[in-house]
Amino acid sequence: MRTLLLTLTLICSIQLFGQTTPKFDLTAYIHEVQIWDKQDNNMALTWWIPLSYWRMSLEGSPQVTPEVIDQVEQAFENYVVICALDLYINPDGSMRYTSEQELRKTLSVEDSTGNQYYPLTNARLSAEALSFSEAIKPMFAQMLGQLGKGMAFYFFEIKDNDGNNVFNEFEEGKLIVKHSARTFTYNLPLVVLLPPKHCPVDGEEMKGNWNYCPIHGAKL
Repeated sequence: MRTLLLTLTLICSIQLFGQTTPKFDLTAYIHEVQIWDKQDNNMALTWWIPLSYWRMSLEGSPQVTPEVIDQVEQAFENYVVICALDLYINPDGSMRYTSEQELRKTLSVEDSTGNQYYPLTNARLSAEALSFSEAIKPMFAQMLGQLGKGMAFYFFEIKDNDGNNVFNEFEEGKLIVKHSARTFTYNLPLVVLLPPKHCPVDGEEMKGNWNYCPIHGAKL
């Protein structure tokens, strides 16, 4: 499984930066799950990687079989995966970033009712999740330099009474991530996953989470 995850990490990273053409609009998807907060020379990032990311990114790759995609989903189905970054740009253009250990101290996830959760230690991760975490760090550092080197991946295990993930990108809810004295909020479901709506007046396509046409005020 370790070799499998190394291979998939490479494939996912290539697709992430637009060198292949997946069936799904992965660019729009990533734009929605990555939230940046910029304050002067300081930038912070939260990147939530929902379970659906793996299938949507890998289905466009001829190197990956449906069986492999199933294996990847099984490896991550029990986790909420968050990538965090806290970066400072110095006057000379160089960058310095908050370490993975320091980021962990400030990182938490909160649901719509105010319950807070904290990242799992490596000892509590499955072998597959730990392999992924170890594989992707040097890859991002190589591809993105200091920016990638500062990215850290964290895993949460947050389930309801039925054993399902509390946060579902297809269902109504709210995911709140806090780190580096900032708050990042995801309103669910993700808009990119919703079918578009159309204005009844002129048929113009609207976002799937809109209830009314902003031009005509008509109910969609």
